[in-house]
Amino acid sequence: MEINKYRLFLKIAEFNNITSAAKAMDYTQSAASYAISSMENELGLKLLQRTNSGTQLTADGNILLPCIREVVEKDDRVRDLVKSINSMNAGDLKIGAFTSAAMVCLPRIISRFHEQYPDIKVEIFSGSGSYNDLEYALLTGLVDCIFICNPLSADLNYIDLFRDPLHAVLPPNHPLAHQSGPITFRQLEKIPFLMPKEGNNTDIMHLCDQFNFHPRVAFTLPDDFSLLAMTENGLGCTILPNLILSNYKHNAVIKEIESHPYRKVGFASRGKETTQPRIKALLSITHSLLSSFGVEILG
Repeated sequence: MEINKYRLFLKIAEFNNITSAAKAMDYTQSAASYAISSMENELGLKLLQRTNSGTQLTADGNILLPCIREVVEKDDRVRDLVKSINSMNAGDLKIGAFTSAAMVCLPRIISRFHEQYPDIKVEIFSGSGSYNDLEYALLTGLVDCIFICNPLSADLNYIDLFRDPLHAVLPPNHPLAHQSGPITFRQLEKIPFLMPKEGNNTDIMHLCDQFNFHPRVAFTLPDDFSLLAMTENGLGCTILPNLILSNYKHNAVIKEIESHPYRKVGFASRGKETTQPRIKALLSITHSLLSSFGVEILG
C-alpha cells in the first residue's frame, strides 16, 4: 500500500474534513476520495464516515489510527536518515586493506576523510591480511570497499591506483649487499628465504610462477615486519613491496631485482556501489593523496 494513502488518512483525521485534507496534501477532491476508497478496499474495512460536522473516523478507523501514525513516523525517520546519509552527515564506512596499505596509506586517507566528514564512522578490516580474505569480506558484505592487488572476482568494480615495486631484502652484512646492479632470482635461490605465511605470500608466489623462481624457504613468518626483523638479524633474505620498505626505518639492505617486478595496488567495491557518496568521497580523497605516498600512479 502506498504510504501517501496513510498520510492522507492522517490529514483527514486531523481536519475532520476530506476537502481540507485533500488541499493540504495537494490532491483534488476526487483523487483524495479515490485514494481512501482504494485503501478501504485493500484493508477490507470502512475507515471514514460522513457526518453533519464533517468526515469522521469509524470505530475501525480509530483503532488503526495509532498504528498508521507510527508507520508514517517511521517512514519519515527512514527518509530523514537516507537524506542524512546521502549528504554525508551520518552512516558508517567499512574499509578493507592489506597490511602495508593499512599501515602506510590509510592513516592519511582516513584523517583527510574524517576532516571532511566527521559524522561518518569508519571501520578498518584487515582479517589475516591476505588478498583472498579481503575479497571474500567485500563479496559477503562485511566491508564496503577494499584496497587490494589483482582481485579474482569479475563481480567487483576494480580500478588500479598505483604500481608498487617489489625489492629483494638482504641482511646488512650479506656479500650481495654491495653488488652493483639488480639481484637475480638465481642468486636469491642460493640464500635461505623468509616466506610470508600461506595466504599472505601471493605476490611472491606470482614471482615464482612468472620467473621460475624456487626459493629455499628457511622460515615462514606472519607479516612484513617479522620478515624485516628476521632479515635484519641475518636469518635470510626476503622480497617485500616498496610501500612498506620506504616508509619504515630498518637496517636491512634493499636491492632491485632483475626484470623489476611490481604489484598493482587498486580499489574495489561491489557492483554499482562505487556510486555511493561515501565510497565516491573515499576514492576521491585517495586519488588526491596518492602522490604523497611516493608511488607511481596508474590510470
